[in-house]
Amino acid sequence: MPSMNKYAVAKNTLDEWMHHHILIRDSSPSIYVYEQDFQIEGVPYMRRGFIALNKLGKDRILTHEETRKPAKEDRLSLISTLRTFTSLIFGLYEDKEQEIEELLASCEKSCIHDFIDEQNIHNRFYRMTNSNDMQRLELLMQEKKIYIADGHHRLAVSYRLNLSYVPLYLANMYSPGIVILPYHRTIANTPYKNLDELLGVLQHGGSVERFPLVDETSVKSAYEKIAHTQEPRYILYAKEDIHHFYVITADPSVCTDHSLPETLQRLKVTILHNGIVKNILRIDDKDISFTHSHKKTIADIQKGAIDVAFFLPPTTVEEVKEVAEKGLYMPPKSTFFYPKILTGLVLYQYE
Repeated sequence: MPSMNKYAVAKNTLDEWMHHHILIRDSSPSIYVYEQDFQIEGVPYMRRGFIALNKLGKDRILTHEETRKPAKEDRLSLISTLRTFTSLIFGLYEDKEQEIEELLASCEKSCIHDFIDEQNIHNRFYRMTNSNDMQRLELLMQEKKIYIADGHHRLAVSYRLNLSYVPLYLANMYSPGIVILPYHRTIANTPYKNLDELLGVLQHGGSVERFPLVDETSVKSAYEKIAHTQEPRYILYAKEDIHHFYVITADPSVCTDHSLPETLQRLKVTILHNGIVKNILRIDDKDISFTHSHKKTIADIQKGAIDVAFFLPPTTVEEVKEVAEKGLYMPPKSTFFYPKILTGLVLYQYE
């Protein structure tokens, strides 16, 4: 009977694909340009980046997220068995002058893929063909720091495997196409006997304002109340009152863990997760779930599957940069860079 080990199965599949030329090794070193057209709430965006090998170095490649052992062990088993990266690490660089993006747009390149995926995202994938363009790109990137957006576990595995280079997808953090969505918090069962009791407890940590939920327009207007303000504001939605939202304006002092550096204490995600949910409401980590889909969450609450949801404003790219430069880690599920980088467009075999 063949082995059911999923990593061995993946290795056999990869070997078959290479043998039958489903996957073909590039005959020369290549840099790839990757563009994604997408929409959020009807607003169009385009993210343009490039894929290349980067030399590993903790002084240059900076992280903002703590890794978890089970996820690291999974990535280690897969990557070391395949000796291949099937998924890319997503990093950001600083380029306020847009020099690199202009180069990626104007360089000589041949189109390899052009398709719309199941999320209705238009993906275009190119190979750079001009050696002068590649050399110029290399020079422009030479002194830049890289801030990891997604793929922290794959990066950690790269260090464990003592690799010299790692494949990264890199995009300009100041591009309008960089979108960070929040991970909202949901609680299936709260320890409170009713919504009034929960709201009463919340008022010890700030103010609570109620307003009606009429339709999708009122959801957007409610989100505007929390997204464009310096104050730590959040939306609470509960199954006991599906006809209203509650805007919570928190007192930052509710985050009582003073062992945290000030940079982390003032993050809105920290104030909600550590301050409101854990300190004020006394909700355990095991009872907190995460989602980036407010529409599905609203539907789940209206069906009674969830007691309460807290909707957050997004973390900013400047906050990611500051946390990474100070060598700190954000709370779990603080950022969701949208859209994800597709797996399988290009693979990197390190042996």
